[in-house]
Amino acid sequence: MGDIVLSHFDVRVSFESDADLARWPGDVLRSGFGAHLRALVCAARPGSGAPRDCTDCQLAGVCIYDFFYNSRPPDGAKVLRKQRDIPRPFVFDPPLPGRYSAGSTAGFGFTLIGRGIDHMPYFLVALRNLGESGMSRGYRRGYGRFTMESVDSIGYGTRANIFSGGRVFNRAIRLSYRDMLRGSVDHRGELTIRFLTPVQIKENEQFAAIPTFRGLISRLLFRANALAEFYGSGMLYDNESVLSLLGECRSVTVTGARIQDVRAKRYFHRQRIKMHTLPPFFKGEVTYTGEFSREIMALLELGRFIHVGKLATFGNGLYEVVVR
Repeated sequence: MGDIVLSHFDVRVSFESDADLARWPGDVLRSGFGAHLRALVCAARPGSGAPRDCTDCQLAGVCIYDFFYNSRPPDGAKVLRKQRDIPRPFVFDPPLPGRYSAGSTAGFGFTLIGRGIDHMPYFLVALRNLGESGMSRGYRRGYGRFTMESVDSIGYGTRANIFSGGRVFNRAIRLSYRDMLRGSVDHRGELTIRFLTPVQIKENEQFAAIPTFRGLISRLLFRANALAEFYGSGMLYDNESVLSLLGECRSVTVTGARIQDVRAKRYFHRQRIKMHTLPPFFKGEVTYTGEFSREIMALLELGRFIHVGKLATFGNGLYEVVVR
């Protein structure tokens, strides 16, 4: 059994100008942040002679932007080496959707995974630069500018301040899946998953309007195993263990659901596809009833940080667990 280590951070900002985050704030945050991270670390600046495409850059193997945004299987990978959609070693918890006035405050979070934790200072500088340019629709006209007030690293029952007053303190709290597993217990009865941001889960080659518990855990297991393999010490569960865990889920039933359909469009920069209609997402809550082993409960806890489903790094697939 491998392991995965992560650190979760809580960011508080104060807006200096009005901001419109009514539509997909996670997309606005991740895209704007990515542009500023690349501008901060990329050698491919005008006149530098470096290629603009990361795939042709000789520095790709050591570039921090390439590490976060162009994830690929490492050399010598024994499993999942042919996987094309490699999960990124970071996740954003977006701010609440809505419109913010100048002087108002907001919060969002981010999680760094594996050696991504070591690059936390670059995250903070890129977020600071994003605040100077604006995080909002209409940022080119001055909307969405903010000041980063504080950043805390969050643990279980504790937090450590890593940024305040313009100073960075390198004291991130590290959490591991094995720690979560040791702290988990079996549960029998009802369990409600509240999906706080849009989520997309595929079952039997179709997008599920209300996911079965097996479908949910299947996608969560795949994402957790991939992250642990590429950024941790190896897959959390081998194929035999995965099948065993999914077998446990067959007896868990859906006993309640309040779900709303979410439709969206977005621009794909690399493919230069404008306003591409995405497959349906959903938000809301689903209640499951059955027996949940401590391994399942630990996976659900891990999923709170890494999210589940498509476009997780944009903040999609964020959920909380309510145990009754």
